[in-house]
Amino acid sequence: MKRDETEGPEERARRFAGEMQAVYGADLASVVLYGSAARGEYRPGASDLNLLVLLRDVSPAALRRASEAARGWVAQGNPPPLMMSADEWRGSADVWAIELADMRDAHVTVAGADPFAGIDIRLEDLRMQCERELKGKQIQLRERYLLFAGEPAELGELLTRSFSTFLVLFRTVLRLGGDGGPRDGESVVRRLAERVGFDPAPLLEVHRARSGGEKLRPQADAPVVVGYLDAVSRVVAYVDRLAHGGAELPRA
Repeated sequence: MKRDETEGPEERARRFAGEMQAVYGADLASVVLYGSAARGEYRPGASDLNLLVLLRDVSPAALRRASEAARGWVAQGNPPPLMMSADEWRGSADVWAIELADMRDAHVTVAGADPFAGIDIRLEDLRMQCERELKGKQIQLRERYLLFAGEPAELGELLTRSFSTFLVLFRTVLRLGGDGGPRDGESVVRRLAERVGFDPAPLLEVHRARSGGEKLRPQADAPVVVGYLDAVSRVVAYVDRLAHGGAELPRA
């Protein structure tokens, strides 16, 4: 099933939400659009259209009811919707603090109730997950740099593909420092560079290449590569020094 190119991302999300309502009726709790489309940064052909679907029940039988609609959604170039029960969602704020905080700050409820009502996110949960994710992604980045140091095309892919994940973590670092304002990639990079102390130029080059669909082919010692790895290392060291008590993350 081809997608209608005349529809905007929110229209497409609302159309799919209508299909979910037809399938589940009163068993559907919420459908939420999140990610780049909710932040106003959606780029056709480059960005994913991310949906969260909350149900009363996520048994195999319940999931099977939406199989046809989900296949149609994926056939249009979208990732599968994130399907959870409402109870699972409410119990996830401690282990998925980053994801929930990022979604809470930029989401559109296209069906049902706003799922963030009554959701509290503790700063210490956010910091611990952020540190763990950053260090894990840093190790993966170094491993792939080691393997692809002699392959400019692979290095370019490594930078552009990893950037979106690091951007989510960078927004989280700003939240930990009490700055939850910036949403767009360029503002996040510039704000974090000021706070942590790194050159934003390499990250901005990767961000602009990714947004414009440009293929990077840098040498292993190129400033964009060395600077990218250095920025990540500095952010990891910064988060490692942070310490918060049991306070909750302020609501946006």
